[in-house]
Amino acid sequence: MQEFLSIYSKIENPTFEMVLFTFLLSFLLSALIAFTYNMTTRSTLRTTNFIQSLILSALIATMVLQAIGDNVASGLGMLGALTVIQFRTALRNPRDIVFMFAALGTGIACGLYGFFIAILGVFFFCLLAIVLSFTPFHYGRHIVWELRIRMEESAGDPGENFIQVMAQYCQHWTLDSVNLDRLKDNAVSREYDYTLLFKDDTKQPAFLQALLDNGVAVRRLNKQNDELTL
Repeated sequence: MQEFLSIYSKIENPTFEMVLFTFLLSFLLSALIAFTYNMTTRSTLRTTNFIQSLILSALIATMVLQAIGDNVASGLGMLGALTVIQFRTALRNPRDIVFMFAALGTGIACGLYGFFIAILGVFFFCLLAIVLSFTPFHYGRHIVWELRIRMEESAGDPGENFIQVMAQYCQHWTLDSVNLDRLKDNAVSREYDYTLLFKDDTKQPAFLQALLDNGVAVRRLNKQNDELTL
């Protein structure tokens, strides 16, 4: 198997069949990465169409590497052309960046005809991703929520009651930002944006009611990257 995959490692003029095989292998391996990502990630951390992006980015990397080959001038020209493109979509979860990098690495390996390395690399990457999803390091399997509350400027920071409610219903939360908002009557209020993980996602209505009972004005509670807001 290894000898068969290494036959074309130094090929200079690939045939149509070889190019087709390269793209097909890149597609299958990147699809395996996307399937693993989908299977091990139940949260809404991923952005829209992220799974499609994993597959398509690998194919693009394969195409670029095959077009460049060993030509240094073509490589520099391609690098200059790619600098014109600016990607403004932010990946908010570092785990998404790792999977995107894995897909790009697969496409690069296939484009350089390193088939044996690409197959083994994807196999071990997916295997470890599945194993890690059953370990304590599995926040990616939980739904990530975004909470925004509003308090008057005179009220100060969220009080002890708010912290107790968060500790009762949430297993983890972080304060992302604090924004000042001037109202029509010249009063100033503060909006606090939190990212949180519930201990039990079915307790979300009770969590909202507990905040309201403690005088906390909830402006928004939604899944991360979800357009539906409260």
